[in-house]
Amino acid sequence: MIRNIFLLVLSALAAWSCTATDDDMPQGPANGTQPADARNSLCITIAPKPAFTQAAITMPDGKNSTNTRALQTEKETKWEKGDVVWLFARFADGMEQRGYYSALKYTGTTWRYLTEDEADEFGLKAFGSYHFNRTLIYDKPDGSGKYTNVQIYAYYTGNGKPDKNGIITIPSPDSGASVPVMQAFDSSHDFSRPLTLSFTYCCSRLRIPAGYGLEMGNYGYYASYQLGGVSLSRPNYSTTPLQLSAADKDRDVFLLPVADANGTPVPVTLTLNGSAKWTFTPQLPTGTGTGSVTDYYGQSYTLPALGSGSVTPGGM
Repeated sequence: MIRNIFLLVLSALAAWSCTATDDDMPQGPANGTQPADARNSLCITIAPKPAFTQAAITMPDGKNSTNTRALQTEKETKWEKGDVVWLFARFADGMEQRGYYSALKYTGTTWRYLTEDEADEFGLKAFGSYHFNRTLIYDKPDGSGKYTNVQIYAYYTGNGKPDKNGIITIPSPDSGASVPVMQAFDSSHDFSRPLTLSFTYCCSRLRIPAGYGLEMGNYGYYASYQLGGVSLSRPNYSTTPLQLSAADKDRDVFLLPVADANGTPVPVTLTLNGSAKWTFTPQLPTGTGTGSVTDYYGQSYTLPALGSGSVTPGGM
């Protein structure tokens, strides 16, 4: 009887050691130094949140304008407490490779790996052939040594939870809660230095003044991200126009980008009181013009409030 109990305990410990490979890791800052006797985890630094670049728009009278009103707000220039970025790390040693996904959460002052309770709250598990580790560890699972290099892909998609298939749905532009999707990448053969993730936008920002509605066709956006992937899903281009009612505050809509699938600028129409309309056309940043949607990434288009007599609506 005692022998059977002993074997059961050994079996349980063996199962725990195979599945909870990172539960012994301290949950301090992700860029902190681990204790000398700890397992080897990746040290990751998240760069400050990037700023958008103000771009020109063609006004209804045909003239270009770079409106500098309210380029940024304090909220947008900083990461916010509770922000989550999703990671996929591909470790390698010669021909041997292994992939893990993970996440970092912002506490308001530092980025750290998820706690066990947070991982449970997100319902994280293995999706496809990849496995979730709360802490990205570069020791080999069988204890035979360490991986020699890593590639790490990171994504910000809002703070949505993955579904049972590991897909995170990104709010659409007409949801009232569109998200400035971002991505980052780094690789290293030297684990003694932190990996630095500097994010770039995969969208452009359209700033709509208070009191105005918006109409736009051929807009696109990223609709989802699959955990364990090395890229976002294919962009979704809507087959129906974007129509937003007037709001009592300035607001931002994040698009992919303010152009159609061929990179051609799509006119944007502001509406006032449901009747008066002014149409603007986003312009490419100076020095670009490859015809790609990526030309518009990180660009901000601020639509000016146009009352009666300021600019005559034309061609509407």
